[in-house]
Parts: sequence; structure tokens; C-alpha cells
Amino acid sequence: MRVDSHELISSAEIFTLFQFCKSQHRVQGRGFIRHLMAQDGSSPPVLFVVGTAGSGKSSLVTAMQRWSRFLEVETLTINLDPGAERVHYDPEFDVRDMISLSDVMSEYDLGPNGAQILAADLLAAQASEIAEELEGLSGDLMIIDTPGQVELFAFREASIHLIDIFGRDKALIIYLFDPMLSRSPSGFVSQMLLSSIVEFRLGLPCKNFLSKVDLLDEDELEKIIEWSERLESLEHALYEEAGGQRTEFAISQLRLLQDFAVSPGLTPLSSELEEGLADVLSFSQDIFGGMADVRDGFASDLGGDAGD
Repeated sequence: MRVDSHELISSAEIFTLFQFCKSQHRVQGRGFIRHLMAQDGSSPPVLFVVGTAGSGKSSLVTAMQRWSRFLEVETLTINLDPGAERVHYDPEFDVRDMISLSDVMSEYDLGPNGAQILAADLLAAQASEIAEELEGLSGDLMIIDTPGQVELFAFREASIHLIDIFGRDKALIIYLFDPMLSRSPSGFVSQMLLSSIVEFRLGLPCKNFLSKVDLLDEDELEKIIEWSERLESLEHALYEEAGGQRTEFAISQLRLLQDFAVSPGLTPLSSELEEGLADVLSFSQDIFGGMADVRDGFASDLGGDAGD
């Protein structure tokens, strides 16, 4: 694991935990995972993956589907991006089956951006059809791939309607920080603002993840994580950044966030290396119950193996 201090839990470690529990007769195969994921038999938690274009949303959904199959967790994947040319996961529901972006562009004589906006509104207008599609689905977890442009999901009334359809009382946000944008102090603050706006706009619990950490070197990763944990360090970095008026604006925004005690609390994530996927799962359980207690209970067992 790349950053020991943040206790990333890999798929191999989760599998070790699973095997350990089985050996202690504390679980009965898949029933163990089902106990972690849904204790009351109600609808599964719904994770909306949100972030700027290229931040790794589809990659995370793909990795979560593959990883959960390894754990025998029944994860339902949903694609809400009508502009996606292709996805590498098998969606249980795909908006492209209902709305074709190319057809919208042709029929309404729109460019790609205008078609994306109209497609979102058309999707909301077909809410009853979507509800019927979802009615027959059952599983332990639902993870939703949102449109590439964050504003299409965060700032359209259609998205509020869709969240209600999927179940607001069991929904939360996984917000992905782009690693390249996060390397500069002002870029990092920009993403803090975006994340805060998305959380405020959608009114759902939100956890921030630094995506694609495998693209960062060790020093860059440690620097970004320090900014997320010590905002005074980020403010110092902003002063050192030669950005003129832009940097002054970033500092003023950072102080505003500090006044409201807003801190991103970034968790490193790599869909490629399957690092941080357990933290995505644990966030759901911290909100809705289940896995957090079990994971804490076996932390010493995992820690002992990790140090070897």
C-alpha cells in the first residue's frame, strides 16, 4: 500500500478478513457479506459517483463491480451518462437504452452540450419508466455513474428528481478529486469548492476521494493529503504559488471554507490498483450501518498481516 498512515485496505486484505471470519465460524458464506451490506432487507444503499470530466467515475464503477464480485457482494451498476461512448461494466440500467445523445442532437439540432442538457431533462420526464425498470432490481449495493460534466448532474432539477426516484433516504455521494488538478494549491481549492457546492446542492452525505492516485508520485500524494488534513498548510502553499489575483481569490475562498469548518478529508483511491475501494464500502456502512463495526473489530488482525 502506498500511504501507510491512511490505512488503505486492498481487496486482498478484505478477502483475508473474509477468510478469517469464515475460519472462526462467524459467518456462513455469502450471508456474512449480506449482513454487512443490508441488515433490514430494505432497498440497498445508493452511491452516486460524482466528479469533473476525466476524474475516474466510470473506472470506479467498473472496479467496484469487479471487486464486489470477488467478495460475492451483489452490486447493481447504473449508467446515467447518455453521452458515454462505452463503459467497461455491465449496467443493470443504462440511460442510453432510453435516450440516444446522437438522436437528440439530430432531432433538436443541438450541439453536444445542449443535447446533454436536454437529455437530462428528457430522462427526468420519463421518471415513471425508470421507476418500472428499477422495480425488479435487488442487490446489496447500487452504484451510479453520473454524466461526465459535473454541472449536468449537480445543477439540473432533473437530478434532484432522479435522486428521489432511486431513494434519497438511502443515497450518498462519492466525490472524486481529479489528481492532476489537485497538484496545484489553487486547483485543489477549486475542487474543495466544487465538492462543497455539490453536497449543498444535492443535500446528500458526501465523502471526498482523491482519484487515480497511481498517477501521482509519492511526494505529490503526501503533499495533497497533507493539504486535505491541515488547511493551514494549504494556505501557506497558496501564498507561495505565483498566481496573482487568482491566488488571492483562492485564499479568500479557503478562509470562507475554514469559517464553516469545511475540510475535504481526502481518502486516496485507485481503481486501477483497487486501493481505497473498501473505504467506499465503509462510507456507506458508516451512514447506514454494518461494515464499519466489523472492520474495526478485525483491524488488529489486518494490521498484523500488513506489516509483514
